[in-house]
Amino acid sequence: MSAIETLLRHKLIVNKLRVKPMTWDELDDYLERESEIQGYKLRFSQRTFQRHIADILTLYGIEIVSNRSTNRYYIDTQVEHTDRSLEAFDVLNVLRVGNNTSREMVFEKRRPKGTEHLAGVLHAIRNNLLLLFAYHKFYEEESESRRIIPYVIKESKNRWYVIGHDLDRDATRVFAIDRISDLEFGKRYTGRLPKVDIDALYRHSFGIILPREDQKVEEIVLSYSAFQGKYVKSMPLHESQEVLLDDEDEVRIRLQLYVTHDLVMEILSVGAEVKVLEPQSLADMVRDEHKRALEL
Repeated sequence: MSAIETLLRHKLIVNKLRVKPMTWDELDDYLERESEIQGYKLRFSQRTFQRHIADILTLYGIEIVSNRSTNRYYIDTQVEHTDRSLEAFDVLNVLRVGNNTSREMVFEKRRPKGTEHLAGVLHAIRNNLLLLFAYHKFYEEESESRRIIPYVIKESKNRWYVIGHDLDRDATRVFAIDRISDLEFGKRYTGRLPKVDIDALYRHSFGIILPREDQKVEEIVLSYSAFQGKYVKSMPLHESQEVLLDDEDEVRIRLQLYVTHDLVMEILSVGAEVKVLEPQSLADMVRDEHKRALEL
């Protein structure tokens, strides 16, 4: 079996099951038709299908399960990050199976630094290893040595961050991977650490900045122009987003968030296409930033 046949099988299986659940016989008939159309040997035994299911989970993070009552296979969309896994799968298949050239798909030329550290950080997380590195804050002249037990890697606006327990400060901290250098692994950490629910930590945060300990979640109401509102509806700012008004003049949304610098920058990024209705403190912050920009 060639590598291209394996990739094609994965592509056909995932794309078919993401549309509707199928029995093994239905899937087998589908692969037989595709074999004739594409000129590859794409059919396989049900036992081999189990190996493909395991490979698809390992390679792409997409879980295929069987409903025993209906004998149908389906993609479990309840699993966290399934949507992103499917998105990555689509891009991968365009590049590897679709014979793509640079003229057919154009990617951004600007890429974040530090991605070479991702595999190492992930290795440390999986093995509970101490991470040692030099960290250079943008507002500091010199780098400083840090020691952390990494919890998770998080993406925000095409940049990567590692969230972990800073042993020297005895607190949860966030580090931009593009500002890390001299990365080394320490020994396996066997001490006790406070339990941190990362999902809960970011449940009401926009972006990567964590709120201050004394901050409270606020109800934020934003009024977008009808045109800009189309973008906000198609890609919500946050999972708490609720559309309050949607007409030919305005799209009004409500969010439950901490007010952080990340959120302010997002609001400023669309200029006069948005107005802050609540809270007044956020409206004042945005207004003051616009005044400072005008003075420049």
